Amino acid sequence: MPSEPRRYRRYEVKLAVEVSAQGQLQVCESDDLGAGGCKVQLLFPLASGTLVRVRLRSERVPFELAGSATVAWSTRDPPYRAGLAFSSNMEAEGARFVQALLGPVAVLSPGRT
Repeated sequence: MPSEPRRYRRYEVKLAVEVSAQGQLQVCESDDLGAGGCKVQLLFPLASGTLVRVRLRSERVPFELAGSATVAWSTRDPPYRAGLAFSSNMEAEGARFVQALLGPVAVLSPGRT
């Protein structure tokens, strides 16, 4: 069964991401970013479904993107990677962050409203 396409486009972006889960803070790097989430390289694995706090910053953006996210998927073997789905209340700020970082890019995936 094919998976449903993402609501938001993802862009290949490398930036610092802080991920807090279960009392541990990981400072890691993103592989991609969209208004609805990001893919990160982790120091240690996180289980799918884990609720985390995230904080994304860039020298090119005068504000940070912070809030809660859920681990949508993760790898169990190194190099550890995970897809983080931002909470719905982060999506508008996520779109603003993506456009502040990359310029006037499309935020929604084709065919999505």
